[in-house]
Amino acid sequence: MTPNHHIVLRGLDGTTPLGFLAALGLVNALRKCLPDLCLAWTTDEGGWVAKLGSSRKLQPPDLLNMLDATLVRQFAQHPARLYEEVKQQPDGVFLKARQTAAVDRRREADFLAAIASNLAPAEATSQLQTTRRDYHVGNIKSILGRTTRSHLDRTLFKPWDYADPMDNQSLHLDPSEDRRHAYQWHKPSGDPTRKRQGGMLGANRLAIEAFAWFTVWPVGGALKTLGFSGFGSGETRWTWPVWTPFVPPDLIPSLLALAPLQDESIAESDRRRLRHMGIAAVYRVRRILVGKTPNFTPARNIA
Repeated sequence: MTPNHHIVLRGLDGTTPLGFLAALGLVNALRKCLPDLCLAWTTDEGGWVAKLGSSRKLQPPDLLNMLDATLVRQFAQHPARLYEEVKQQPDGVFLKARQTAAVDRRREADFLAAIASNLAPAEATSQLQTTRRDYHVGNIKSILGRTTRSHLDRTLFKPWDYADPMDNQSLHLDPSEDRRHAYQWHKPSGDPTRKRQGGMLGANRLAIEAFAWFTVWPVGGALKTLGFSGFGSGETRWTWPVWTPFVPPDLIPSLLALAPLQDESIAESDRRRLRHMGIAAVYRVRRILVGKTPNFTPARNIA
C-alpha cells in the first residue's frame, strides 16, 4: 500500500511503550475520518518515529482539527466507562456487548474485550494496565477531561518535553515513571515534582485509544494480553514490532500477534521472515512491580 501523501510525526517514538501506543491510538481515533489511513515507521527524523499515510494531504492543523472533533472529553461518553461497569455488573455488561456489538457498539465491544473477560474474575486486569488499580479509572477521567489541543500538538509534532504534571493524569506507561527510591531526589510517595512536570498528557490521551487493539483472554484466574508473554513480576514481557511499509489499521493487530515475537530469543530464520514482512525492529520491555505499582523497563531492540 503506497499512499499519495504522508506526514512524519516526530514526537511519536516507536521505541518507547508510550510513544508506540500513542501512534496506534492516533490511527484508531482517526480511522473513520480518514478511511484509507495507514501507519509506517521511519528513521527520517532520527530514531523510529511514526509516519501516517493517506490519499488526502495531511497537515498538522488538519490532524488536530480531526482529533478535536473525535476525542471525547466526558468519561460517560467513552468506552473506558466499562472499567467501572464490568466491576459492578460483569454478566450484564458482557450480555449487552454480545447483543449489540455488530451494530453500533463495535468500539465498546473491542474495548471490553481488551480489559476483561466473562471467564475470568472481575478483579483480573490487562497486563497493559500499569496504573495502580485503585488509581486507574480516576486517572483516565482526568486524562479525558484535561487534554487540550496544545497537549496533542506537543505530543505529535515536537520532541517530548515531559512538561505536563503526572499527578492523577498518567497511565504510567513510560519507563521514566519508575519512581524507586534509589532513582529519585525526592521521596517517591510525596514527590512534589509530579504536580508540575514529568508527563506527556497528550500521549496518554492517545494511548487510551490504542487499548482496544490489545485483546485479553483468560488463563487460569488471570488475563493474558495480546503481545505479552509470561506472568508475574519477574517473567512478564511485552514485545512489539516496528515496520516500514504502510499498514492499514485492520492489519495492525495481526502484526502485534505474530508468534515469533514472543520467543525468548527470536531464531534467525524467523528474523528473516519478519524482515521480509517489512518489520525492521522488535522492541521488548519487562513489566516489573515496584511496591504496589507496575512499571515498564526501558525498551531494548531484540531483533
